[in-house]
Amino acid sequence: MKKLDSQQTKIIKELSERYNLTKKEILEIVESPFKFIRKEIKELEFQGDETQEEFETKIKNFNIPSLGKLYGNYYNFKRIQDANNKKRRSNE
Repeated sequence: MKKLDSQQTKIIKELSERYNLTKKEILEIVESPFKFIRKEIKELEFQGDETQEEFETKIKNFNIPSLGKLYGNYYNFKRIQDANNKKRRSNE
């Protein structure tokens, strides 16, 4: 568990008291969507030469309440792939 600042500690304490839950339970509730998103993203497998249509069938989007939508687009995917390929070629 990462160290919390004073504002976060105050919010966790208030939620814990309001809902009669432990600090650990509150932290698990807060972190669970992000753990799920990370797991889902890590499971994605790309070869690096996908067409836009192939990319769009594989990619997943996530709506995070109060934060917005987390999504990947083909343009950024290709930019990252091109940069990685360029880096690999320069290391050879």
